[in-house]
Amino acid sequence: MADASNDPLFTVAGRGILVAGGAGGLGAPLARALAQRGAKVLVADIDGKRANETAEALQRDGHQALARQLDVVSAQSCADAVDEAVRQWGRLDGLVNATGIYRVAYALEFDDKAWEQTLDINVTGAFRLARAAGRVMVPQRAGAIVTLASASSAVSNPRYAAYATSKAAVAQLTRVLAVEWASYGVTVNAIGPAVIPTPLAAPIVDDEQQRAIALARIPMGRFGTPDDLFGAAIFLLSPAAAFVTGQIIFVDGGRTVS
Repeated sequence: MADASNDPLFTVAGRGILVAGGAGGLGAPLARALAQRGAKVLVADIDGKRANETAEALQRDGHQALARQLDVVSAQSCADAVDEAVRQWGRLDGLVNATGIYRVAYALEFDDKAWEQTLDINVTGAFRLARAAGRVMVPQRAGAIVTLASASSAVSNPRYAAYATSKAAVAQLTRVLAVEWASYGVTVNAIGPAVIPTPLAAPIVDDEQQRAIALARIPMGRFGTPDDLFGAAIFLLSPAAAFVTGQIIFVDGGRTVS
């Protein structure tokens, strides 16, 4: 277990943090990284069973963790998850939103249902969850919201009409909420990863041609890993980032500047 007492500037120790999508390929490692550094973590996921398993694994390792089911398509579900955190800890210090879906196809072949589902989960879901957190953080005049955007928030790839549009919208939502809530001491930021091999990214990493194309676009010549996100997430949730808001930090091996 990491020693959270080394540097109080970058610590998340004792902070109550809701990790939405916390049983997923990126959310679960992020929840573990935060818990290992002393955070109190509420693992919330559409898959309630996996959320429980993730939280129980953290508990077995001596960390403070709870679980609940969360569906970001439902405003009530988002509010209930935030309320659960407040009931447990008396406040909500941080929200990490790692929810999302990945649907890709050429625009002429993309159907309305997949388009609408992508926007409803990736954009409107992010809004519902941030709004629920903001309703707690604004009155308490403190809090940090971190949403997973994407390198696709800034770059354009074929077949990405829905996904890239949704992630660009998440980036702009981040900026707008940051402006609205800055005077209350609430920071709102996002992390933009490049491709990270998780089940969500299987259409890229499992296809030899798509994998080669994606790798060629990353100057560092490798895909990211969940570990690559930990530093940015911990920074944005810590006192070190108290004056950082409205930013999209790209953790992408140079993808967005190549």
